Amino acid sequence: MGNRYGLFLALMCAGVAHAGGPPKPTSIAAAQATAKDNFLCRSIEPFYWEIGDATGTLISASVGLDSTGAPVLATTKMDVASASKWLYGTYVVQIRKSAANLTAQDINFLHQTSGYTNMGGLGHPAGTCPPSDSPDSINACLALINPTDDLPYNYQDPATVGFFDYDGGHFENHASLYTGIADLGVQALGPALSRQMGPGVRFIYTQPLLAGGINMTPATYALVLQHIVDGSLFMHDALGTSPVCTLASPTCKSLNSPVPFAWHYSIAHWVEDDAANHGDGAFSGAGGQGFYPWIEASKTYYGLIGRVKTGVGQQGQQSVRCGGLIRHAWDTGVQQKGPTPVG
Repeated sequence: MGNRYGLFLALMCAGVAHAGGPPKPTSIAAAQATAKDNFLCRSIEPFYWEIGDATGTLISASVGLDSTGAPVLATTKMDVASASKWLYGTYVVQIRKSAANLTAQDINFLHQTSGYTNMGGLGHPAGTCPPSDSPDSINACLALINPTDDLPYNYQDPATVGFFDYDGGHFENHASLYTGIADLGVQALGPALSRQMGPGVRFIYTQPLLAGGINMTPATYALVLQHIVDGSLFMHDALGTSPVCTLASPTCKSLNSPVPFAWHYSIAHWVEDDAANHGDGAFSGAGGQGFYPWIEASKTYYGLIGRVKTGVGQQGQQSVRCGGLIRHAWDTGVQQKGPTPVG
């Protein structure tokens, strides 16, 4: 199987590294085997994965090799794409000093119902702040024109106000209207946000795009998740709050969602609560290039999958399928051999 799939399994932490430990005696072996052998995980190789708790990493591994023969590691720098949204939401809750202090405007923008949908999301060809256009700040990016309607990114569309519409404009315009970071140069943007997220957290923006511009390592993102789980970041109490539905239906005001399930969207993160599709209530923030972080519904464990993909469209859902199975294997201590959770 190793020759067929190019599998390289490098355990970073072979046992229980901290007092918290796994939920079942067989959790470590079940999660390892699922990541290594389940076909939904083999299909996204190479990747790095990790599970931890409030004390830090409990288990981590690299699976598969890239075209150069190298594994993806905890220290591999990568674009996390839309997983950036969760970090911006974490920043906002932190500067507000608690989840309870989020304003009605904060919530409206961070669960993507603000009507600022002219920047880029599903069905929009724009949505970036490319260096070729020299947008060195959030406000400069918002002055760019969407070529489909000749209107700027900071245009508020009355037809989308109050509807969930997955679009980077919510976050970019929120920063412009309600924070003091919108005129920072792109090199200053990463430090401004990351210094709010606890000891050891440092990341950069490759463009002033709050919804998708962060470049960082899986180890750094995992540290943010650990800080959320241990309660040192106020996002802990914001998880799952003020949720809106995302799958359009006669009872759901949604216009665009990249997720084919009836999940909800909370403060810049997803709530995987569609029971009809094996939703377990995890909080998550998958990115289009395959980076997938999560915190379990119990807020006891966090996890992530890190992948290095470019120009490949929506890889996030592929990582979600693998990551959800690893998560279930960890929780139940049962190896997941098929496409749906068992045990």
